[in-house]
Amino acid sequence: MQIDPSYELIGARNVRVEIGGKLILDEINLKIGVGERVAIVGANGAGKTSLLRALSGTLPVASGEVILCTEPLGGLSRATIARSIAVVGADLVLPFATRADELVALGRLPHGRGPSGPTPHDRERAAAALERVGASHLAARDVRTLSAGEKQLIAIALGLAQETPILALDEPTVHLDLKHRVEIADLLVSLADRARTVVAIFHEIDMVRQLFPRVILMKLGRIVADGSPDSVLTAARIADAWGIPQERAARL
Repeated sequence: MQIDPSYELIGARNVRVEIGGKLILDEINLKIGVGERVAIVGANGAGKTSLLRALSGTLPVASGEVILCTEPLGGLSRATIARSIAVVGADLVLPFATRADELVALGRLPHGRGPSGPTPHDRERAAAALERVGASHLAARDVRTLSAGEKQLIAIALGLAQETPILALDEPTVHLDLKHRVEIADLLVSLADRARTVVAIFHEIDMVRQLFPRVILMKLGRIVADGSPDSVLTAARIADAWGIPQERAARL
């Protein structure tokens, strides 16, 4: 999909989400453009993952409208959505033996594959994605034998192999050691610099301040602040959103 730089890649218009009669998201309004690097933060249960799922079409909205690459998401096919946004979850669980490179090659599915499986081009793009996250040495490994941090790298490579204009990540550094956290941080910056939009859920406030020009703060299923780290991550707002003393929040 060719994306004009002026396009609004992701949008939400008065989005409301309910699950089992319980209100999960309410009055969600946002616009995210080409090449933006946006962090979504908030306490557990604030609605961060639900927001990502609603924006990617895996969680139906009760009312309102989600916009994806300037089009109403409700009118798009799953294949079109998958070519527009790649979602990387926090945990990668497989019940059967799968080589890491074969799993990453599945990211090419939205682009069509040959009748016998991944094409040479698909395998080339999968290998490039593994190299990009520093995991080429894991290509032949059974994913089930990998550490939590190694699985997280494979999950990110899978998202990269999808080659979408939008990459959405749910806690991308949660299982990573310091070395890989730094490498993934540098990767997220470089992706946005190349006009790919990055939207990520983060718990590490220090990393958010360093990596993301824009921060969305959520509380109880609503967006309560949206702007620069300095304007959003104030001691008062952190204290209110996470329910901690303001003097403690001031040290974060």
